[in-house]
Amino acid sequence: MTATSTEIRYGIYLRPDPATCWTVTQVTHALNKQFGLVSAGAFPPHATLIGNLFTHATEAELISGLDPVFANVEPFPVYNSGIARTGPGTYDYNINLDATGTKPNEPLGRVAGAVAEAVAPLSVPVDDFLVTPVAENTFAAHLSLASHDLLVDNRLTDEVGEFLAGLPLQPPASFVARWYSLFEFQADWSGHWWQNMSWRHLHSWEVR
Repeated sequence: MTATSTEIRYGIYLRPDPATCWTVTQVTHALNKQFGLVSAGAFPPHATLIGNLFTHATEAELISGLDPVFANVEPFPVYNSGIARTGPGTYDYNINLDATGTKPNEPLGRVAGAVAEAVAPLSVPVDDFLVTPVAENTFAAHLSLASHDLLVDNRLTDEVGEFLAGLPLQPPASFVARWYSLFEFQADWSGHWWQNMSWRHLHSWEVR
């Protein structure tokens, strides 16, 4: 059975450090006030490990399925390479690379792979608007600053990029990955879901 367009979806996220979360929040707020962009700011600041997961598993079953994953994770550094223009014109903080800025961050990739392996058997296919299906997800760690709004209307893409470059905000160059979270989301996934999406924090894992 496939999902309907209004059912709950789940996200499993890496939560950055407080200073990085604050910076992301200030940036997305500024973009909302200046350009009316809402998509990135509709979420808590995060790096997606798995997003838009539809499942028939219960909340408790999801948590118990992920407990062993995070029980085997140790803290490791994550590096912020700065603002990157990605895809057809979205903007993110790129946190996918190692300290050299030349290769993917291997510990982060391993965590994402383990999460994907744990939830894949629980995932039900969806055909939501502008969302990559779980089974087709290719991990690239990032913190969204301007996203779906520019995918559906790219008139402002260049202007948003110039605006971002001029903001007097600088996140930490690195942070330690210690916190992971499970969130629940609800919206009309058949259309511009970021305009009416609500979310709820369900569970956090701290790794030591």
